[in-house]
Amino acid sequence: LHRIPYKTQALRDDLTIDLNDYLYKENGGIVIPNPNAPTGLALTLEEVENIVKSNPKSVVVVDEAYVDFGGETAIPLVDKYKNVLICRTFSKSASLAGARLGFAIAPKELIDDLELIKYSTNPYNVNRMTELVGMAVLQEDQYYMDNCKRVVESRQWTKDALSSMGFSVMDSRANFLFVGSGEFADPNTNASRIGGEDLYKELKNKGILVRWFDKDKVSDFLRISIGTQEDMEALVSVIKDIISY
Repeated sequence: LHRIPYKTQALRDDLTIDLNDYLYKENGGIVIPNPNAPTGLALTLEEVENIVKSNPKSVVVVDEAYVDFGGETAIPLVDKYKNVLICRTFSKSASLAGARLGFAIAPKELIDDLELIKYSTNPYNVNRMTELVGMAVLQEDQYYMDNCKRVVESRQWTKDALSSMGFSVMDSRANFLFVGSGEFADPNTNASRIGGEDLYKELKNKGILVRWFDKDKVSDFLRISIGTQEDMEALVSVIKDIISY
């Protein structure tokens, strides 16, 4: 948006973050989604803290959009370090994607800086009705956390079902699964005989939409959002039909 030069660090071959890419390296700031997207993998609090304390002259932004689905929040670091800023959203665990509402948690000095510039970059960025809805959600936190638990249970059920068919399923801490077929699947199963693009198209033809990325390393993976338990049972049933052809 602001044409700031940036560098995207590559993941390892197993799609995990290489912490060495972020430790004691000269930079103008670091942004890390944790849990990550689209893999769903999460760093531990200790790993995030290593990044924060090794970059004392840079702001480390931790995007915790999916943390309520099993990640470990970095909020405790706010009281220990002056250079960490945590971003949260109501779009995922609070089911308010259409509201476009988010917030930041950081030491007072960083929040003061954001307050100084916010009206010069995006004036009136939160309308009054959205603000009231967000405040109402915070009053009902247990309801939304219970809903997250249901998502986690369905995620585990789906992971177990797809793994039993030979698919490679990453250890997601988000409200989706990253599922590998083709060369990433068990070579002794039919899951190894269909690539990510073909599986994506077959599912689409049957009315089920998932995310497929035409990129190196992940072209044989699909990102599958977790819906209701009934949704996931329907997905698994259709995939069984597809790979049995």
